Amino acid sequence: MDILYLTLKNPNLNEAGIYPDLINALTAKGHKVTIAFADSPKNTPQTKLINENGVRILKVAAGEIFGVSFIKKGIGTLLLEPKLRSAIARFLKDEKFDLVLYATPPVTFANVVKYCRKAYGCRSFLMLKDIFPQNAVDIGLFRKGSPVHGFFRIKEKKLYSLSDVIGCMSKANVEYLKKHDPEIPKDRIILFPNTIKVPPLKEKGIEVISGKKLRLVFGGNLGKPQAIDFLMSVIKYDRSPVFDKVEFFFVGNGSESEKVRKICSGCDNATFIDYLPVDEYNALMDSCDVGIVSLDVRFTIPNYPSRTLGYMSMAKPMIACTDPNTDIRQLLTEEAQCGLWCRSDDVEGFWKCIEEMIDEKKRKAMGSNGRKYLEEHLDVSESVRLLEQYGSRQ
Repeated sequence: MDILYLTLKNPNLNEAGIYPDLINALTAKGHKVTIAFADSPKNTPQTKLINENGVRILKVAAGEIFGVSFIKKGIGTLLLEPKLRSAIARFLKDEKFDLVLYATPPVTFANVVKYCRKAYGCRSFLMLKDIFPQNAVDIGLFRKGSPVHGFFRIKEKKLYSLSDVIGCMSKANVEYLKKHDPEIPKDRIILFPNTIKVPPLKEKGIEVISGKKLRLVFGGNLGKPQAIDFLMSVIKYDRSPVFDKVEFFFVGNGSESEKVRKICSGCDNATFIDYLPVDEYNALMDSCDVGIVSLDVRFTIPNYPSRTLGYMSMAKPMIACTDPNTDIRQLLTEEAQCGLWCRSDDVEGFWKCIEEMIDEKKRKAMGSNGRKYLEEHLDVSESVRLLEQYGSRQ
């Protein structure tokens, strides 16, 4: 297939992750991929088409979208749509594509998708990673029924209507979409889980931190959706005698990172690291005992954090503290049997999970279960298979 992939951010094909792994796997199977993405004017003053590692990349000069306020990001995302469409029409007008591929966020690619379907006569495939604007309503960014909500809800429904296939991350995502958007034909909605290229498993981790405490790590985005206030309550909660046997590591950045830095600086059992080179980050992750997955308890949509794949790949058991609507609980405690779960407003419940994780034998069994489940169900080859099945012209 010839695939046009629309995105807000260039997936660095030299790094690991659900998007670069997918692009690399598609090209390895002989599919031709062109990426069109928004780039900062600091990096790309003028729109240009280049080739990298056998993949064509259309860098579209756009406004600042990352590292800015929510309002500025929203405006920049809206202004990107006409720029992206214009760049595709200019640089890719003589191309032929079988499939236009894109993910949420954002929901503002509808007009670009509409143009591509008409210009190339291709199918459209949405990888549904966030259900917006409802997720923003859930955590109080704006009110349901407000003009802002109404505007983005119209955009969302338009994007769904233009998508020949909507791939949802989990079974709960599938059911949510069918319930709340019943106008979508049921045969357009499929299960399309997050996947990665499963790396070789190291026999033994690299010890980089001394001590014999149980080490819990949270790696990734530190934003409002990740229930940071709850996690900070957890690390400050003195649950003797377990409290003295545990240490926490928070690695990443985001809108809440300064809050995490400040609180961790005043805690003997918590460390904040905003950035590490890839090798050092992997070494730190490898040396820790338990991975943390956290989501705001107010979410009504079934989020499915991709960080679970990273923990599984390293055979790390997990503690997930989330809202009760996501089926991450079923994944960890039933399907993969690779972790424990509690609500992300239950500090006592989180510490009870920690107490269970003190058992090294249990941790190793859970970690092994997660790794096995990843290999059998969440390898990137499954995403390639689904795109080949549903993405080609029918």
